[in-house]
Amino acid sequence: MIRRKDELTKVVGPIEGGKGNITRELLIEGDELKNQAKVFAKLSVPVGGSVGLHEHNKDYEVYYILSGKGEVLDGDKIVEVNEGDVVYAINTKHYIENIGDEELVFLAVIINL
Repeated sequence: MIRRKDELTKVVGPIEGGKGNITRELLIEGDELKNQAKVFAKLSVPVGGSVGLHEHNKDYEVYYILSGKGEVLDGDKIVEVNEGDVVYAINTKHYIENIGDEELVFLAVIINL
């Protein structure tokens, strides 16, 4: 199956109490994921923006950084992430913030446990 760019649902606004208006392009969602995952999306975080601190207990989240520079909470450490890095959060609190001078763009998938 193919979903064309003009068919994607786009949502703009804050996420999990974070800063700024995050653009989410929902690539695949809902029933299309056969209850194996909740959503597969592309997120664009403006300079200084963030996805706020949140936790996954019944699922887990994976980010693949496409471009830009960010920081994430990794356990009890704050760590810088860049293009090509993979971030995953299972039963832990996490956030991601754009600390660069351009948009932070990444793919995100929330997978059911």
